[in-house]
Amino acid sequence: MLQDMRQHELPICPACGELGRPNTLDHYLPKDVYPHFCVTPVNLFPMCDACQLAKGTKVGDARFPRFFIHPYFDVFVAERVVYLKIEAPFEAPAFSLEIADHLEQADAGLVRKHIRELAIHLRYATYFRNQYRRLLRLTSAMRNSGQDIRQTLETFRVGAAEPSLNAWEHVFYASVLENDDLIDYLCTAQLPSLL
Repeated sequence: MLQDMRQHELPICPACGELGRPNTLDHYLPKDVYPHFCVTPVNLFPMCDACQLAKGTKVGDARFPRFFIHPYFDVFVAERVVYLKIEAPFEAPAFSLEIADHLEQADAGLVRKHIRELAIHLRYATYFRNQYRRLLRLTSAMRNSGQDIRQTLETFRVGAAEPSLNAWEHVFYASVLENDDLIDYLCTAQLPSLL
Protein backbone atom coordinates (compact mmCIF):
# COMPACT_ATOMS: atom_id res chain seq x y z
CA MET A 1 0.00 0.00 0.00
CA LEU A 2 2.73 2.49 0.94
CA GLN A 3 4.64 1.67 -2.21
CA ASP A 4 1.50 2.37 -4.27
CA MET A 5 1.03 5.72 -2.51
CA ARG A 6 4.65 6.66 -3.27
CA GLN A 7 4.09 5.95 -6.96
CA HIS A 8 1.70 8.90 -7.32
CA GLU A 9 1.77 11.11 -10.39
CA LEU A 10 1.12 14.46 -8.70
CA PRO A 11 3.01 17.27 -10.45
CA ILE A 12 2.63 19.68 -7.48
CA CYS A 13 2.73 19.54 -3.71
CA PRO A 14 -0.88 19.28 -2.47
CA ALA A 15 0.06 21.22 0.67
CA CYS A 16 1.51 24.34 -0.97
CA GLY A 17 0.86 24.18 -4.73
CA GLU A 18 4.54 24.41 -5.72
CA LEU A 19 5.40 22.76 -9.01
CA GLY A 20 7.40 19.55 -8.70
CA ARG A 21 6.62 15.97 -7.78
CA PRO A 22 6.46 15.66 -3.96
CA ASN A 23 8.97 13.01 -2.95
CA THR A 24 7.77 12.03 0.50
CA LEU A 25 4.65 10.88 2.32
CA ASP A 26 3.66 13.00 5.28
CA HIS A 27 1.59 11.98 8.29
CA TYR A 28 -1.24 14.49 8.66
CA LEU A 29 -1.44 13.46 12.31
CA PRO A 30 2.23 13.07 13.33
CA LYS A 31 3.25 9.47 13.96
CA ASP A 32 5.18 10.50 17.10
CA VAL A 33 2.00 11.84 18.67
CA TYR A 34 -0.52 9.47 17.04
CA PRO A 35 1.37 6.21 16.38
CA HIS A 36 -1.88 4.25 16.01
CA PHE A 37 -2.60 6.24 12.79
CA CYS A 38 0.90 5.93 11.31
CA VAL A 39 -0.05 3.62 8.41
CA THR A 40 -3.69 4.63 8.00
CA PRO A 41 -3.97 5.61 4.30
CA VAL A 42 -6.04 8.76 4.94
CA ASN A 43 -3.34 9.96 7.33
CA LEU A 44 -0.68 9.79 4.60
CA PHE A 45 -0.33 12.08 1.62
CA PRO A 46 2.48 13.32 -0.64
CA MET A 47 4.20 16.52 0.46
CA CYS A 48 7.27 18.43 -0.67
CA ASP A 49 10.35 18.59 1.53
CA ALA A 50 9.90 22.29 2.35
CA CYS A 51 6.35 21.75 3.61
CA GLN A 52 7.26 18.61 5.53
CA LEU A 53 10.18 20.36 7.23
CA ALA A 54 7.98 23.33 8.22
CA LYS A 55 5.12 21.10 9.37
CA GLY A 56 7.22 18.77 11.49
CA THR A 57 5.08 17.36 14.28
CA LYS A 58 2.86 20.40 14.74
CA VAL A 59 -0.76 19.76 15.61
CA GLY A 60 -3.61 22.04 16.55
CA ASP A 61 -4.46 23.18 20.03
CA ALA A 62 -7.62 23.89 22.01
CA ARG A 63 -8.06 27.30 20.39
CA PHE A 64 -7.23 26.17 16.84
CA PRO A 65 -7.87 22.42 16.54
CA ARG A 66 -6.37 22.29 13.04
CA PHE A 67 -3.35 24.05 11.59
CA PHE A 68 -3.29 22.31 8.22
CA ILE A 69 -5.55 21.71 5.26
CA HIS A 70 -6.15 18.02 4.62
CA PRO A 71 -5.87 17.36 0.87
CA TYR A 72 -8.41 14.51 0.96
CA PHE A 73 -11.13 15.92 3.20
CA ASP A 74 -11.00 19.70 2.77
CA VAL A 75 -12.79 19.75 -0.57
CA PHE A 76 -13.03 23.56 -0.63
CA VAL A 77 -9.43 23.62 -1.94
CA ALA A 78 -10.73 22.44 -5.31
CA GLU A 79 -11.54 26.14 -5.78
CA ARG A 80 -9.00 28.92 -5.69
CA VAL A 81 -8.30 29.84 -2.07
CA VAL A 82 -5.56 32.48 -2.42
CA TYR A 83 -5.19 35.57 -4.54
CA LEU A 84 -2.05 37.54 -5.22
CA LYS A 85 -2.35 41.30 -4.93
CA ILE A 86 0.16 43.11 -7.15
CA GLU A 87 0.45 46.80 -6.30
CA ALA A 88 2.07 49.66 -8.20
CA PRO A 89 4.58 50.94 -8.95
CA PHE A 90 4.73 48.15 -11.50
CA GLU A 91 8.43 48.70 -12.18
CA ALA A 92 9.01 47.26 -8.69
CA PRO A 93 5.64 46.07 -7.37
CA ALA A 94 4.63 44.97 -3.91
CA PHE A 95 3.08 41.52 -3.57
CA SER A 96 0.68 40.31 -0.90
CA LEU A 97 -1.45 37.21 -0.52
CA GLU A 98 -5.14 37.45 0.19
CA ILE A 99 -7.51 34.71 1.19
CA ALA A 100 -10.48 34.19 -1.12
CA ASP A 101 -13.53 36.04 0.16
CA HIS A 102 -15.93 33.28 -0.95
CA LEU A 103 -14.62 30.94 1.77
CA GLU A 104 -16.55 30.33 4.95
CA GLN A 105 -14.95 31.95 7.98
CA ALA A 106 -13.64 28.65 9.42
CA ASP A 107 -12.14 27.61 6.08
CA ALA A 108 -10.53 31.03 5.58
CA GLY A 109 -9.02 30.77 9.07
CA LEU A 110 -7.66 27.32 8.28
CA VAL A 111 -6.08 28.59 5.04
CA ARG A 112 -4.39 31.44 6.97
CA LYS A 113 -3.00 29.04 9.59
CA HIS A 114 -1.88 26.57 6.92
CA ILE A 115 0.02 29.29 5.03
CA ARG A 116 1.58 30.64 8.22
CA GLU A 117 2.57 27.29 9.74
CA LEU A 118 4.11 25.98 6.49
CA ALA A 119 5.79 29.35 5.83
CA ILE A 120 4.31 29.27 2.33
CA HIS A 121 4.12 33.07 2.15
CA LEU A 122 7.93 33.28 2.38
CA ARG A 123 8.42 30.87 -0.52
CA TYR A 124 5.65 32.64 -2.46
CA ALA A 125 7.49 35.95 -2.13
CA THR A 126 10.60 34.63 -3.86
CA TYR A 127 8.63 32.81 -6.52
CA PHE A 128 6.40 35.78 -7.39
CA ARG A 129 9.33 38.23 -7.62
CA ASN A 130 11.12 35.89 -10.02
CA GLN A 131 7.94 35.16 -11.97
CA TYR A 132 7.23 38.90 -12.29
CA ARG A 133 10.69 39.51 -13.81
CA ARG A 134 9.98 36.67 -16.22
CA LEU A 135 6.61 38.25 -17.04
CA LEU A 136 8.27 41.54 -17.96
CA ARG A 137 10.73 39.75 -20.27
CA LEU A 138 7.87 37.76 -21.87
CA THR A 139 5.80 40.91 -22.29
CA SER A 140 8.68 42.64 -24.03
CA ALA A 141 9.02 39.67 -26.41
CA MET A 142 5.24 39.61 -27.03
CA ARG A 143 5.25 43.30 -27.89
CA ASN A 144 8.17 42.83 -30.29
CA SER A 145 6.38 40.01 -32.11
CA GLY A 146 2.98 41.74 -32.18
CA GLN A 147 1.20 39.21 -29.95
CA ASP A 148 -1.94 40.09 -28.03
CA ILE A 149 -0.60 40.30 -24.48
CA ARG A 150 -3.88 39.71 -22.64
CA GLN A 151 -4.78 36.73 -24.82
CA THR A 152 -1.34 35.18 -24.48
CA LEU A 153 -1.41 35.59 -20.70
CA GLU A 154 -4.89 34.04 -20.68
CA THR A 155 -3.43 31.03 -22.49
CA PHE A 156 -0.72 30.79 -19.81
CA ARG A 157 -3.38 31.00 -17.07
CA VAL A 158 -5.52 28.26 -18.63
CA GLY A 159 -2.47 26.04 -19.06
CA ALA A 160 -1.49 26.52 -15.42
CA ALA A 161 -4.97 25.67 -14.08
CA GLU A 162 -4.11 21.98 -14.26
CA PRO A 163 -3.62 20.30 -11.86
CA SER A 164 -4.91 22.95 -9.41
CA LEU A 165 -6.30 26.46 -9.32
CA ASN A 166 -3.99 26.93 -6.32
CA ALA A 167 -0.83 26.02 -8.21
CA TRP A 168 1.60 28.92 -7.93
CA GLU A 169 1.76 29.63 -11.65
CA HIS A 170 -2.04 29.73 -11.94
CA VAL A 171 -2.37 32.05 -8.93
CA PHE A 172 0.20 34.35 -10.54
CA TYR A 173 -1.29 34.56 -14.03
CA ALA A 174 -4.89 34.75 -12.78
CA SER A 175 -3.92 37.63 -10.49
CA VAL A 176 -2.11 39.46 -13.31
CA LEU A 177 -5.16 39.15 -15.56
CA GLU A 178 -7.51 40.39 -12.82
CA ASN A 179 -5.45 43.57 -12.39
CA ASP A 180 -6.55 45.98 -15.15
CA ASP A 181 -3.96 48.61 -14.18
CA LEU A 182 -1.18 46.05 -14.46
CA ILE A 183 -2.46 44.80 -17.83
CA ASP A 184 -2.53 48.40 -19.06
CA TYR A 185 1.06 48.84 -17.83
CA LEU A 186 2.17 45.65 -19.59
CA CYS A 187 0.48 46.67 -22.82
CA THR A 188 1.44 50.35 -23.03
CA ALA A 189 4.04 51.51 -20.52
CA GLN A 190 7.78 51.77 -20.94
CA LEU A 191 9.11 48.54 -19.47
CA PRO A 192 12.29 48.53 -17.35
CA SER A 193 15.35 48.25 -19.58
CA LEU A 194 17.24 45.81 -17.36
CA LEU A 195 15.23 42.64 -17.58
